[in-house]
Amino acid sequence: MRVQDFVDILAEWAPPWTAWERDNVGLQVGDANKRVSRVLVTLDVTPAVVRQAVRSKTDLIISHHPLLFRSPRSITADDRLGGILLQLIEHQVAVLSAHTNLDFARGGVSFALAQQLELKNIRFLSPLQEQMLKIAVFVPPGHVDKVSEAMAQAGGGIIGEYSHCSFRLRGTGTFRGSEAANPFLGKAGQLETVDEVRLEMIAPRAQSAAILRAMRSAHPYEEVAYDVYPLLNDDPNHGMGAIGDLTREMTLKAFLSFTKKQLRAASLRYCGTLDTTVRRVAVCGGSGSELLTDAVRQKADAFVTADVRYHAFHDANEQIALIDAGHWETEHVVLKPMAKRLQKAIRQGKAKVDVRIQNATNPIQSF
Repeated sequence: MRVQDFVDILAEWAPPWTAWERDNVGLQVGDANKRVSRVLVTLDVTPAVVRQAVRSKTDLIISHHPLLFRSPRSITADDRLGGILLQLIEHQVAVLSAHTNLDFARGGVSFALAQQLELKNIRFLSPLQEQMLKIAVFVPPGHVDKVSEAMAQAGGGIIGEYSHCSFRLRGTGTFRGSEAANPFLGKAGQLETVDEVRLEMIAPRAQSAAILRAMRSAHPYEEVAYDVYPLLNDDPNHGMGAIGDLTREMTLKAFLSFTKKQLRAASLRYCGTLDTTVRRVAVCGGSGSELLTDAVRQKADAFVTADVRYHAFHDANEQIALIDAGHWETEHVVLKPMAKRLQKAIRQGKAKVDVRIQNATNPIQSF
């Protein structure tokens, strides 16, 4: 397998178009065509992680936090970032990052956090909105499957855990081609009546151009009739945070103890009354306190996130138990699911690539 294969695996799970505009995701260092025999999965690309990668002859580091958030003005051995980059380049170690696109993915950071807290009925806390389109195209019956497959391969027809989703309705189409036309059915200059199927598929707005190209390529008509409709639907595949229900209700005091253990947290910051009952829990890995209103609106009893500011605790008080479990603590839980997904893709490709995890990158200690 090549570096590009791992770029494609992550892009299918966590598409780069879902990342925040100011984020920097994707291949950050290295040659996309380089062969890969060893991968290191980590939250952060630190000097210690790079040294480990060099010692173990790792070809690719896959990180959650990007190494390059912005373009450096210089790359020298005198500063931390420059030293890391020079070492990576010298030893031909590539770096691939999935940050906010992994935060927004089904099964990504927040879903992994919810699973670590043993929640059930997990769904997005705040699905992305106005990101979807519906594409309707009119196809002769014998070509519907070919066109549908082309659109699906380009990213159309995905709803949650289901792919190749479509709706098909038979009807009658009419056309008259000019004398310069070369119609697939009938004759130029003659009014034709033909059986057609209206094929509909949902599509991410950002991938619509590629899906339309695939549709036209597979379609037999010289001129393809199709419609594109903007949708106000929630995106079923991408969103912020997650929410679910505990397998058994517990007091806030017991839930704090459980959370601390499950996330390997040295301590927790929280507001709330210790004897209140916790049943429904909202989560957001990393800095997620901007979702506090969503958690309250969805009647969560507790909201677990990180990097919570003083005034957010005031806003939460008497509405919901707000728990700051730490940035690393709420994100390192995604490393195992990420490694498992990579290993599954490697097995399907019948390749031999060693995938290892380095999660000891938390720079914060408690005294």
